[in-house]
Amino acid sequence: MSDRHSGLPPHPNLEYYRKQAKHLQHTYETGDAAAQARVADVLGDRAAERFLLSDAQFVLAQEHGFGTWAEFRAHIQSQRTTGDRPVSRLSGIAPGTYASLADTLLTDLRHNDPGTLQRLRAYVPRCAAATDGSTAELRDARLIIARELGFPTWRDLVSGAEKSRRDLDERKEKQRRLRPQAEALLAGDTGRLAQLTAEQADTLLQMLARPQAIPGAELGAELGVPRAAVDVLIGKATNLDLPLTWAAASNRVEYVRLLLGAGADPGTRTAGTTPLENAIYHGHTQVVDLLAEHGIVPQALWTYAACGRLDLVRACFDADGRLRPDTARSRPNPADFFPIPPRIPATSDPEEIMAEAFVHACQHGRTEVVRWFLDRGLNPDVAPYLGRTGLHWAIMYRQLDVVRLLLERGADPSIRDELLQADADGWLHVYSATSWHDPVTQQLRQLIESRRAELPLLVASRRRLAHAQQVADGGDADRVGERGQARGVNAPALPVQGHVDHVRGQPHEGAGGKIGAGLRLGEHPPAQAGPDRDVEVGAGRNLVDNRRRTGHAVAAEQLKLQVVLGVEDDHRHRCPLGRAPA
Repeated sequence: MSDRHSGLPPHPNLEYYRKQAKHLQHTYETGDAAAQARVADVLGDRAAERFLLSDAQFVLAQEHGFGTWAEFRAHIQSQRTTGDRPVSRLSGIAPGTYASLADTLLTDLRHNDPGTLQRLRAYVPRCAAATDGSTAELRDARLIIARELGFPTWRDLVSGAEKSRRDLDERKEKQRRLRPQAEALLAGDTGRLAQLTAEQADTLLQMLARPQAIPGAELGAELGVPRAAVDVLIGKATNLDLPLTWAAASNRVEYVRLLLGAGADPGTRTAGTTPLENAIYHGHTQVVDLLAEHGIVPQALWTYAACGRLDLVRACFDADGRLRPDTARSRPNPADFFPIPPRIPATSDPEEIMAEAFVHACQHGRTEVVRWFLDRGLNPDVAPYLGRTGLHWAIMYRQLDVVRLLLERGADPSIRDELLQADADGWLHVYSATSWHDPVTQQLRQLIESRRAELPLLVASRRRLAHAQQVADGGDADRVGERGQARGVNAPALPVQGHVDHVRGQPHEGAGGKIGAGLRLGEHPPAQAGPDRDVEVGAGRNLVDNRRRTGHAVAAEQLKLQVVLGVEDDHRHRCPLGRAPA
């Protein structure tokens, strides 16, 4: 099947596509092989009988995921003043990787996986009302992957991936050529740096934003090079915004401070994300605080929560406690920092929007914000994407006070995320593998083990409560669910388990360093008891994302070895969960 999806420009023009349809009709009639392949891909043998302008328009509509030309035309007219959000950085990952993701997605669609059906409805307009994914085609799966990554079509994704690989190679070559100048930067040789061109200064500043881009240096939160040398580069540079975004993602705290002082724009969007969004996603709380002093961009509930601004979080709700619509215009998207299809499509459900803010508050240790959401009745086990609860986020970033609060308020440490398929104890082993005897690690371990010990008693107690409530309401006690959960019991969800399996073992040395304890990429611990692990009880009832392992997670596995082990330069210090193991 040809890769036949064509892209919409940022501000699509209907007249342009009318001309494209006429051009397709003309080239088809003249025997152009590419045009004939496109037409045959949509119309099959029917095109041999006749091929009118209306047929060409239908082909274009189908290529963009629409059922008819009329639907495509209406979409174009509605998009005249909007346009697509800039795409996330692809960081040199080969197009074949995305093709594999699409192949896996198609398999899941044909098995009617509920999550993939949601994705089909969200991203293929002609399938918006589909109730069965088994008839989906490869072109549909590819269109889904493309749109989840910010591209309007599959062809655009392939083109973007190829360009990102070329850009990565060019960047490496530029950096290789500047090795002597990079050594001058480390030595503080301002005289030599003064001879650089503006383009060379831009490249060195970009290298300075990454932990290991400068040969012989391991840069961290401190500036790491003589300040006077950096000042020379800043004086020559033409763009401070790109290094600011990269420095925010790399926890280069003092470099971020210097760039902001030199006039870098904290509201800039590089590859679709602001410096603050990058710092939030990667868990760099010091950088988050520094950028927030210069303005919170974007202004949204989730960024306010991640910044710990309880006053602004409260202001996102009206007098009746309803979420204000303007505070949800920006939403977190893992594809912005890790180039895989990240989540079941987001909804406009206020509980989901609050859940996103909640987990990022947990990630950054914003205890008072976390407490405020819990006091409002938010379920501590909400997992808005990647199956990752606030407890997972807090453990990953060693937020001891938040972990303690979550467990006190009923968080379930047995819930497994989608990518690692690890529970709270497994996450602790993965992300504290190299600091296992650290006092904070041991306190986290004790808190988790204490909560695990309580689970059987709490489940039994909840069964009795549900049974009593059912009887008191005049219901049939025999219909209480197998987990002891009755609808309307306002308490955190605690699924009954036949066993608790944990990810344990010794740290594994990969190409990118230690990646965790005993977690073999591509392998997964046994699933918990029960064919369906979804629980819908209490506040955030539809967000307790403790579902079975989906094809979405399987597809993500195909990028783990490539990215976690540092195959690509831009991901060498990243992992698919946003943080390298401690």
